[in-house]
Amino acid sequence: MGAPEIILIVACAALVVGVIVARILRKKKGKGGCDCGCSDCSACHYCAAAKVKKEDK
Repeated sequence: MGAPEIILIVACAALVVGVIVARILRKKKGKGGCDCGCSDCSACHYCAAAKVKKEDK
C-alpha cells in the first residue's frame, strides 16, 4: 500500500468522524437533522408543521 492509498484512507476517516461530531454537536444544541422537506416530516418533532399540529389538538 502506497502513500496515496494511506492519504485517501485517512481523509475518508476524517470525513466520517467530522460528520459524526457535527451530528452530535447539533443534537446537543437541540437542532435536528430534518430539513422539513420530506414527506414523512410531519411526524418529526423538529418540524415546525408538526409543532403547529400538536398545538391545534
